[in-house]
Amino acid sequence: MRILLVIPSRSYGTIPGYTKFPDEMLSIGGMLESRGHQVKLVDCNLDKKRPVDFLDYNPQLVGFCVATGPNITDALTQSSDFKNLIPGVKIAWGFRHASAYPAEVLKESCADYAVIGPGELTIAELADHLEKNSTDFSSIKGLAFKNSDGMITINEPRPFMADLDSLPDPAWHLIDVNRYSDVTLNTSRGCPFKCTICSDPTFYGGNMCDLSAERIVAQMEMLHEEYGIQHIYFSGERFVINRERLHQFCRLVIHKKWKITWNAPVSGALDEETVRLMKKAGCTSVLFEIETGSQKMLSFINKGTVSEMESSFWLLVKHHIIPTLFMMYGYPTESIEDFNESLAFMKRLDSPPYLYMKFVPYPGTVLFDYCLEHGLLKTPRTLQEWANFPIQCANEINLSQVPQQKMDEAMSDFRRSYATRRVRFMLRHNPAFFLDAVKRPREFFRSVWDLGKYYIDIILDPTNGSQSWLSKLVRKNRSSGGSDNPRLQPKQVTRGGEIS
Repeated sequence: MRILLVIPSRSYGTIPGYTKFPDEMLSIGGMLESRGHQVKLVDCNLDKKRPVDFLDYNPQLVGFCVATGPNITDALTQSSDFKNLIPGVKIAWGFRHASAYPAEVLKESCADYAVIGPGELTIAELADHLEKNSTDFSSIKGLAFKNSDGMITINEPRPFMADLDSLPDPAWHLIDVNRYSDVTLNTSRGCPFKCTICSDPTFYGGNMCDLSAERIVAQMEMLHEEYGIQHIYFSGERFVINRERLHQFCRLVIHKKWKITWNAPVSGALDEETVRLMKKAGCTSVLFEIETGSQKMLSFINKGTVSEMESSFWLLVKHHIIPTLFMMYGYPTESIEDFNESLAFMKRLDSPPYLYMKFVPYPGTVLFDYCLEHGLLKTPRTLQEWANFPIQCANEINLSQVPQQKMDEAMSDFRRSYATRRVRFMLRHNPAFFLDAVKRPREFFRSVWDLGKYYIDIILDPTNGSQSWLSKLVRKNRSSGGSDNPRLQPKQVTRGGEIS
């Protein structure tokens, strides 16, 4: 069966959408090919191809990866175009938004199926049924579909896949790997923590599983040998949390004496033995998911303590692993005192590199339900309203008790000091890094390139602060009586796997 996998555009207006390595879709592609299906993948954030460009391929099934946010707009447009251009083509939506609201997705005439939860086995079984011209989908767990009379059926959930090693390798050949600035390996699913800002507990049903250390190393080696990849980001919250597997992975990599470097997310406490092994195995940096420097707010989102975060931070610095803090602001119940505690916390850490995001509650999280119950939000009524949801939450709604002006001032300082802050911190705590310009020029200039790229993203990012240039443009358009432009949407990077 001919299948096309589509990552819809995250663009807004004339500003291109940001790119993210499509590890979820590559995993689905690998599964479909292992079943004998013919697969193509298009990432509309890199490739400008539209449905008309696939007439010769004539796909029989088109699958869209759709998060809550601006790519809903492009998914709707392309789904309709495929339906108009290719008679009989079937359209399936998957990922976080389709999993949270399958019935809402299927109310659209252009969508035939919604895949709920991780999609490898569900969409593979769907493709097998379609290839046999079967119209009975009742046995496909994790699938929602429309019957011949238009009635929507939501099947029972698919059991959690506890053995990630049973999956085929991601189908990297479906994309130009080297067009992506960050190559990602997804190493786990689920998380032992129950953070109220994260949708993982709902998406994975509270279950957890890990790719084995041996399989991670094998995939790492394949990316290096076949695609020349020198640096990899290991996603999945449990990459560092599962200490036994992490130590095993580090020892395997150390034994191979590779010069491949890597980074990963870190959440919670670290010990010195672990940090030492990470550094020796090639870890150059981590995304340290601290979220807030207020203990009251950490307790509110059900995540750790300030003291353990601070201790882990200095362990990373000691071993010359660059910790970039991930901080959010604007939580429900957050006071000006909580907000100032976060700023003081970062200052206490000697003003390290950090990413600063306005909190946006997403479906499937405890805090999304909290906001609804307390009248802080209203659930969007249509898919197009969901496409507008992130920018409205980020720029038009203040869920916290912190004055908007205070948040805008802090965001302005973040944008202004992003690059210089990182350079100053490295000079003070890891000056040897700058010797890499001579010793390892490729790695050094990759870091400089990334710094410049992310700095441009931050300057243009409209989602963090009501005084950003795009927020002003949207407000001006509305006040002048102009209609909202559904494609004028922000880049939005969120926690819990939800990236829209």
